[in-house]
Amino acid sequence: MTDDRKITDLVDLRTRLLQYRASLFDPSTKLPTLPVVIDRVRRLLDDKGSVPVFVIHLEHEQHLERVVGWERYDALLCDVSRYLSDILGRMIRCDVVLCQEAVRGDVFIMFLADRTEAGRLYGILAGGISITEEDTGETSLMALQIGKGLITRRPAERTERAIYGGILQARQDFHKRGEVLDEARLVEARRALSDRSLTTLYQPIVGLPEKEILGFEALTRGPSGSYLGPAENFFGFAERSGILGEAEHLCVELALERAVRLPENVMLFINLSNHGLEYLDSIGVGLVDLVAASSLGPERCVLEITERTYAESQAALKHRVLELREAGFRIAIDDMGTGYSALHVLAELEPDFIKLNHMLVRDLPGEPIKRNLVSAITSFAGTIRSVVIAEGVEREDEMHALADLGVMLQQGFYFGHPEQF
Repeated sequence: MTDDRKITDLVDLRTRLLQYRASLFDPSTKLPTLPVVIDRVRRLLDDKGSVPVFVIHLEHEQHLERVVGWERYDALLCDVSRYLSDILGRMIRCDVVLCQEAVRGDVFIMFLADRTEAGRLYGILAGGISITEEDTGETSLMALQIGKGLITRRPAERTERAIYGGILQARQDFHKRGEVLDEARLVEARRALSDRSLTTLYQPIVGLPEKEILGFEALTRGPSGSYLGPAENFFGFAERSGILGEAEHLCVELALERAVRLPENVMLFINLSNHGLEYLDSIGVGLVDLVAASSLGPERCVLEITERTYAESQAALKHRVLELREAGFRIAIDDMGTGYSALHVLAELEPDFIKLNHMLVRDLPGEPIKRNLVSAITSFAGTIRSVVIAEGVEREDEMHALADLGVMLQQGFYFGHPEQF
């Protein structure tokens, strides 16, 4: 065999080994997948006779990866992996096996050698885990969905099937606990609506170069200190539970009532889904009526809708938009750049404003493709007489890069966090 052939064979072997490893270990968290740890679990089972198993998943109402993007979601999974590994190393006094269900998956599986320690660990994790974002330094409490099972060794049963059976048991427990939680959370959500105990925040929208505040977007948070507190959880749960229309009605009412404290002559951007608009129609109270009962005129109100909202009922929404425009309202298409908002929606609705999603804004200065997309959207907006607003501006270089592309209305932490008035 020639030296060249040996080198080629070694390269091929190394490539196959790397591919094999990539199929068994998650490249982000570095955790092994279930097939890798089966032998370790078998040894625990042989030694102890029974092994508690947890199935763990981040708890969130909406598909979090679609909201924050896969890069941030991968980073979040790495944070969860490090947190779990740290807790196991510092606080659990028994042998533990931690793995992921699959490569690039978001389900963690944990096997413990001691039932008492398993119960103690469940108590720790049930309270949620604290995650600190590297970008902002902000710490948030992430809830975990946890299902418990027990793997029991039986001489007549193949060990691998016993292990998979215990995992299935944990999954069933996972879903059962979710149903019980849903019932309690529905009671909590209805109480929050009845008590009007939602928080309304306002985030400024500024015009460059003077950074003059031209408007505020009204944002709502659920019950303070609750799982339903974050907006994505509250509205996601409300939609899943069939009370989204009622929830959005209250949010708009509160936003308009509390807007009396805003500076005069600024615009108020209000979010309403198709559920909210249909609910207002069903109770005979339109958005025009709500605004008329407030201190604001319709000329100061901007309705934000997404392409998803439009797709749910195109004919009805086009009719509503026409009526609202005739009443003096302005229209904004939200989340442009997420894959939801499409050019045909812009062409059909001809919105007054087009809001760029934060995923398109993040790291814009160093990403030529994003800059080209923003440039194209800005150019298209000019042809339909729309004004582009960039959301999620967090850094000075992002502000300048957007301004260079003609985006002179901007919103984000760089200019101000959402606040109560």
